Amino acid sequence: MKTKLLFVMTGLLLLSGFGCKKSLDINSTSLVTTDQMWKVKNDARSAVFATYGLMRAALSNENAFFVYGELRGGDFSVTSRQDIASVTKQDLNAEYGMMSEWKDWRRFYAVIVQANLCLEKLPLVSKADFRYRAEDLKLDIANVRFLRALAYFYLARVWGNVPLIRANIEGDFTERSQSSEADILEFAATEAAEAAIDLPWRYNGTFPEQQGLYYAQSDAQIRSIIATKAAAYALAAHIAAWQGDYATTEKNCRLIVDNASNGGYAVATAAELSSATGVFTGQGFSVIFSINFASKNQEASIKGHVEDWTLSEPFIAKKTADIYVPKDSIIKIFNETGDTRFSLAADGSTIGSYFTNFSNTTPMFSKIKNLSITQAPIFRSYQSAIVIFRLEEILLLRAEANVFLNFKSDALTNLNKVRTNRGLPEFSSTDNAAILESVIKERRRELLGEGSRWFDLVRLKRVKSFSKLTDADIAAGATKWPISKVTLNNNSKLVQNNFWH
Repeated sequence: MKTKLLFVMTGLLLLSGFGCKKSLDINSTSLVTTDQMWKVKNDARSAVFATYGLMRAALSNENAFFVYGELRGGDFSVTSRQDIASVTKQDLNAEYGMMSEWKDWRRFYAVIVQANLCLEKLPLVSKADFRYRAEDLKLDIANVRFLRALAYFYLARVWGNVPLIRANIEGDFTERSQSSEADILEFAATEAAEAAIDLPWRYNGTFPEQQGLYYAQSDAQIRSIIATKAAAYALAAHIAAWQGDYATTEKNCRLIVDNASNGGYAVATAAELSSATGVFTGQGFSVIFSINFASKNQEASIKGHVEDWTLSEPFIAKKTADIYVPKDSIIKIFNETGDTRFSLAADGSTIGSYFTNFSNTTPMFSKIKNLSITQAPIFRSYQSAIVIFRLEEILLLRAEANVFLNFKSDALTNLNKVRTNRGLPEFSSTDNAAILESVIKERRRELLGEGSRWFDLVRLKRVKSFSKLTDADIAAGATKWPISKVTLNNNSKLVQNNFWH
């Protein structure tokens, strides 16, 4: 539809101009003039869904979600690509391949600019079209506030101090300096909490926050790919953990777990983790929020999926995968017998589907392999979702919070809900340090390849043990990414992260 295209174009134009010295330097090329916008309910739909589209672009661009959240964590090795290898070596000022793309934060600001535009303009639709009810407006605002909070959370974790833009930018604007990471996190936390108030547990018309169908979409169609109360609580829980506020983390995790039946959430089996019809469809019953690429919606793509780097023959026409987990690392990570994700049987055979061709020099990480294949001619693309939050991860985050709050029994309960579901015996200890180590190990196993490992290491101050970075490097800001030269050149008020000068 034209209006949907309009808002996507608006976001991309603002993306290309963010940070310019005195203006966006963008001439209007809109398909619809400004005085024709924000008139009918469908304009609101297009604007909100465009914000989701821009978030998908921000996270999928050259596997950004995986690069930021996983690649620096030491579990994956590289076969040939120097740009990927530079990230694993913590050499983020290298000039290879896609490094300049990964250092550029403007895609996340496209999400924020579009969200700010929605927050200002959506009320105009409610005045112009009686079909756009007050409850519709509240729900749409909650959705874009969630996305804005998620964008800022990524910005804070990846770059630290970044500009905080709270309102819509139109026309000229002055250069903006960076706000502190603490201020960015506080703003994102407030946004996530506010969004949770007006979001439903599900879009099935049975909750007071949302009646009927959401823009003619059934609950089955948009399950886990549109923000819900649980998604907002999950985001708030993670922000609080990053802030070191584990009481708030535990509270938000508890709200999700205690209301799992409202959200329809249940832990996935190990088979569902690696099944083409399971978790990484993005709509499995353990998934709380994901960025979807379903082929049924004509959204499958050849880029922006971890499979593009991890798979090889027989799944795709590539002799050797770009990245892999070395054998010794696999054995070290999955070091308990009976683990249904991956373990070695007594006869040396393998159990589980996390890896294929374990006997090879470079075993294939095949946990995520959701392909879309069409005939005449054969064309392969990927439709795996970027899973942001799922129930097992929240259980483990809650266990982490329990440890820091000295709730040992609760920590073991939440940890063991995941362990026993993966064929492992219950872990038992009275020592907080031992329980925490078990939680960290379980997060490593459960979430491998999902874009969490590096953030876990930074949050839990374990970076030194899994990278070549020293205490001095970490103190100087080496865990953050450098800001791209283009962005710095466009805004003289920005200051490069200290370690990367």
